[in-house]
Amino acid sequence: MKKLFRFVPLSLLLAASLASPALADECKKIQATILDAQVTEGCTSPNRFCAAGTVKGNHGLNGTTYFVMDGAVRGPATAPGSTATSGILIYTTDRGTLTVRESGLSGLNESGSGYFTAFQQVVSGTGDYEGATGHLWVLGTVIENGFDSEVRGVICEP
Repeated sequence: MKKLFRFVPLSLLLAASLASPALADECKKIQATILDAQVTEGCTSPNRFCAAGTVKGNHGLNGTTYFVMDGAVRGPATAPGSTATSGILIYTTDRGTLTVRESGLSGLNESGSGYFTAFQQVVSGTGDYEGATGHLWVLGTVIENGFDSEVRGVICEP
């Protein structure tokens, strides 16, 4: 009986690993920077906030970005001056487009402006990014003419 219990978990683990799509994907650690600025022309945001810019990163994540904020609420009372935001950001590269849901918190300092952080979850893609999964973290600073962000995370392509 003991031998059967040792064999079953190993065989289940093997079966699960063979069935897991994540193991078949090629996952890459992403490091990139985004420089963008608020734009109003063509902005469809219900919050009247869109941003366009450029992304420069590894593994071909080079091109343009476009963000449309579709949600914003005041941050927690313990973080005065902050705002929680959510929206869709599209990375457009010569390899295809990568669409992410970005959820973040801005106004992260004593004066309520200057810094922000966000989590991006891959929701869809085209070209080489079709069927991609993954997540990215953003740490950003408000600069004179827009925003300067560092992006880190993982993108898995099928």
